[in-house]
Amino acid sequence: MFKVEGTSIYMHRGDTGELTITATGYAFESSDRALFTVKDGAGTEIMKEYYEMTDNAFTVTFGNPDTDYLPAGNYSWDVRYIINPEYDEHGEIVDGTGVTTPGSPYLLQLLNTVGQV
Repeated sequence: MFKVEGTSIYMHRGDTGELTITATGYAFESSDRALFTVKDGAGTEIMKEYYEMTDNAFTVTFGNPDTDYLPAGNYSWDVRYIINPEYDEHGEIVDGTGVTTPGSPYLLQLLNTVGQV
């Protein structure tokens, strides 16, 4: 199961799905980026991915290995938009001329499974 209700994501551990997020209020350039992050209750980063936006939107794909090893429970996620990002030597964004977080934290609830893939 992969279900999105508003800003909440519900899924079984290891299930697959896609979430398309559309930004409003600004016309993003091809060089701008969206940062999608998921953290557990202790603040440990579970997922972190930069996305190029097309028509102010990007799609997050959840694959089996993204969550199949995690315990069931509640996780937090958010999106941050970076205008004219600056990168370090490892390709990580460290700054930008504009950084905005439209809201957060949002809920990602992982449900338990009996079988393991």
